[in-house]
Amino acid sequence: MNKKFVSERIPEITYEVVGNYWLDDDTYVVVFGDMTDVDGDTYHLEVEYHKDENKIVYIRVYEYETIEASKFVSPCFKKQIEEYVLQQVGVLQEGRTITTRNVTLELKLDIPLDTTIGKLENYLSNIKFEAIHTTSPKDEGGIKILSINEVKI
Repeated sequence: MNKKFVSERIPEITYEVVGNYWLDDDTYVVVFGDMTDVDGDTYHLEVEYHKDENKIVYIRVYEYETIEASKFVSPCFKKQIEEYVLQQVGVLQEGRTITTRNVTLELKLDIPLDTTIGKLENYLSNIKFEAIHTTSPKDEGGIKILSINEVKI
């Protein structure tokens, strides 16, 4: 039996997995059954996990074109689908879930007095943050970081 994702609010909306496979060493693909868009055109959804980027991509595949589809999939389905995909590729263990939290950082900067606002904004918009997480006996519940995404303000 294929995995099926069903909306709790509107049970008529479903995504059913019809296949999944490794496209290459870094790309895992989950293919969902045919659906119809608002214009009456038939497509199927493909969700790709890019191992080298630790990224999930949503694609609508029509007969003659493909389009990026993350905006068409509701957040409740995205969470379920992402957990399923990450379990299939071994990133997320069975019986675990994904949660997202925003964490605020405070920066104390040493800047020259003649720094312009534009130069400071440019510096701040190009700064990259990295969190290092290690598992130790003091960790509570085996929580681990799956990814870190910069939130633009």
